[in-house]
Amino acid sequence: MDNNFAVISATVSDRGLSEKRPENEDSFIAIDASGLYAVADGVGGAQAGDVASQMAVEILGEAFTHYGDSVDPEDIMQVALERANEAIYRMSTELPQLSTMATTIAAIHISGNIATIAHVGDSRVYRVDPDGVLHRETNDHSLVEEEVRAGRMTPEQAANHPSKNVISRALGAEATVAVELKTIMVDPGTSFLLCSDGITRHIEDPELEHLMTTGMAPEMLVMQMKEICYDRGAEDNLTAVVVKILPTVAEHRADHAEAAPVASPPVFPAAQDPGEEETIATARSPFDEPVTEEVATADLAEPQSDGLDDLRREIAEEEAAAPANDDEFLGALDDQGRTIETANSEYSSSGFVVPAEPEKQAPARDEFKMFGANGDAEVETPRSGPGIFSRILSTLVWLVLGAIIGIGGYYFWNINNPIVQQAPPPLVQPSSDVQVSSLEEARRLVDADPKGYLEKNSATPQDAADHYLLGRALLLSGNTFEAKRQFELAKGKLADADEKDRATIAAEISLGMTLLRLDPMNREITKDLDEVRKSISNTANANTANANAAPANANAQP
Repeated sequence: MDNNFAVISATVSDRGLSEKRPENEDSFIAIDASGLYAVADGVGGAQAGDVASQMAVEILGEAFTHYGDSVDPEDIMQVALERANEAIYRMSTELPQLSTMATTIAAIHISGNIATIAHVGDSRVYRVDPDGVLHRETNDHSLVEEEVRAGRMTPEQAANHPSKNVISRALGAEATVAVELKTIMVDPGTSFLLCSDGITRHIEDPELEHLMTTGMAPEMLVMQMKEICYDRGAEDNLTAVVVKILPTVAEHRADHAEAAPVASPPVFPAAQDPGEEETIATARSPFDEPVTEEVATADLAEPQSDGLDDLRREIAEEEAAAPANDDEFLGALDDQGRTIETANSEYSSSGFVVPAEPEKQAPARDEFKMFGANGDAEVETPRSGPGIFSRILSTLVWLVLGAIIGIGGYYFWNINNPIVQQAPPPLVQPSSDVQVSSLEEARRLVDADPKGYLEKNSATPQDAADHYLLGRALLLSGNTFEAKRQFELAKGKLADADEKDRATIAAEISLGMTLLRLDPMNREITKDLDEVRKSISNTANANTANANAAPANANAQP
């Protein structure tokens, strides 16, 4: 990192006074040399939250340790936190003991006069400008804060709401996460505060502004915040990281290094077997054991590629080596699920506090096995692929081949599977109802020759249909009195008529009775019908005569 200003920092992390939280689930990282600072607040229970928060800061710290000089800080934060989310989520789904774990995170990277800020959840980043004005650089991802920003709740209501501690976004809560990122310009004299909600639940923004502008050294400032939280109950784990950008050149940073204890870059234990490769719950400081055990592989450089691609690939490879079962990951737990401390284990969820610039620890840079053995490999410019014209031509060739294959397949399918031509259905289907057809034919006979029908059928009416037909014939013949009597007889026997004919006969009887009540009209109808029948009869006779007559020249001699 090429900083133009001196940067000093101080940290504090404590489990608080609540008996409900016997373990500190917060974690932090503060590396002045890389300009990286972060606070994570784990959720999901004593062990689960501890593991989640530690994994988040470890993955972020390792990413900047290996790629901070070659990749844009915003890209590193984006990729590292997304991979941390995937690792935490996968572990929570595979290990029942950690099924509820997740974590918030608030992080800042300072390079020169540029600060990159990222956060997920309700851990916060504050900035105090050189004029002493406090600015909150992050918006909490919590239910009540989102309601306040939407205007549906006041800050006073949010402070007393029963769901004020419910967060809407966290690393590991879901398979994917939206990381909120921003980049700002800073001036010498600017200060930053990164803290968990254990600080902000007891110290409100105006009081934080007062504390940050008192001129106290960062070490005194963080201890003052802890004392205030203790005086007010300290119901939650509390963690604070204070960062000050001094208006002096970077060469003088060493004058302040011993006064600002920071967390060293985290490291995984050397891999002995797949079951111990990612024992996050018992992570150790890189100074607990000599780093010479990694020297044998330090010279094995991996293939060179773009720095951001290496970051994505190597995090994915490390996550693929996750423990296969609970026993591999929780091998250091007793029957009650508590961590068994070993002689060499000095793990604390609040981070590893060591001098700001440990002497002669150069090999430690290669100890981060999650990102490969050699983090200083030169970046090789990716080779350019085929030109756009070649890709378009290749696409067109494949489209043409696909079309030819499709047409050929369709042709052979039609040959082997001819379409069977079905005869079209008849336009008029003959009625299968014999009774309806008989009634209709009888009615046509009556209409064609009512007198002839009377001569043949007047003596033998049996049911409603017979009486109706006689009444219709009588009506058409002009015998209205007898027609009315036949209609009334048909109406009396209508209940015994076939169900299919009943509605038709009833309608016809009603129509006939109506015509009988209109006697003059009935006579006109009878007269018109007689004329029509006569006309039809005359036409038929004329056609018969013409057919029988011999042609005029039939007997003519040639």
